[in-house]
Amino acid sequence: MEVGKHKEKSVFLSIDNLLEILGNPTRRIILSKLAKVPLGASELAASLGKKISRQAIHSQLKMLSDYGIIESFGNDPRNIKYRIKSNVSLRINITPDYYNINYNVVKVDANRQSLAFKNTGCDIDYKKITTPDKKLRFLGERMKEIEENIRNLESERHNLLHEKECFIVELKNIISKKYDKQLKTKEQPNLEKEIFYTLFYDPIKYFKRINIDSLLDDMFFSEMGPMRRETNRVSIKYLLKDLSKLMDFLYQEEEDWFFDI
Repeated sequence: MEVGKHKEKSVFLSIDNLLEILGNPTRRIILSKLAKVPLGASELAASLGKKISRQAIHSQLKMLSDYGIIESFGNDPRNIKYRIKSNVSLRINITPDYYNINYNVVKVDANRQSLAFKNTGCDIDYKKITTPDKKLRFLGERMKEIEENIRNLESERHNLLHEKECFIVELKNIISKKYDKQLKTKEQPNLEKEIFYTLFYDPIKYFKRINIDSLLDDMFFSEMGPMRRETNRVSIKYLLKDLSKLMDFLYQEEEDWFFDI
């Protein structure tokens, strides 16, 4: 995913890059501060005290700029400031029976029309308020309500993931009890199971026509180089054929594979 440019060179932000960026506490502090107020390198260095040098701050700002997460602005070279340039989201779920990482990076619209206050649905009530103190209280109350709604959604999401994991465990029980012997006779039984569970981890993604390239990516064969990737592509097609003999919701039509649950 291309999210930034530095000196005319395109830079791609992968999940590995994003985890590396967010794994550094200094970069997290910088992002936290810039999300509140645009700051220059000297201001950031002063706010961090003796924890990190100004040169190190510049290095961190350059990295964040290269990946398009922040940007600099201002005409005075002595007063260049930085602000967040992209909306970044990252969600990780790792359990004994489920693995999923989702991330998204979207460049912030320069016009910020999507954040127009009139689209919040409370601008009519807000316009009736006359004093700044009451306006601040009104905004604080609305944000408190939003946080409560987000917490409720997170709780609901947690319950849904728990339910999904229960289904995955039952799925594994069926495979173990009913299909284990057939799979053990194959050359790569673990790979067959991995293919099968990858399909069920995200059935919406693979429902109907199976995208073999997505399957290769989700099973991390893309990290092995083009030759190994192609070898595993062939292996996956053969193993899908074996699985289809055991389960009628996997079938092939010409060169395409279908996952019809």
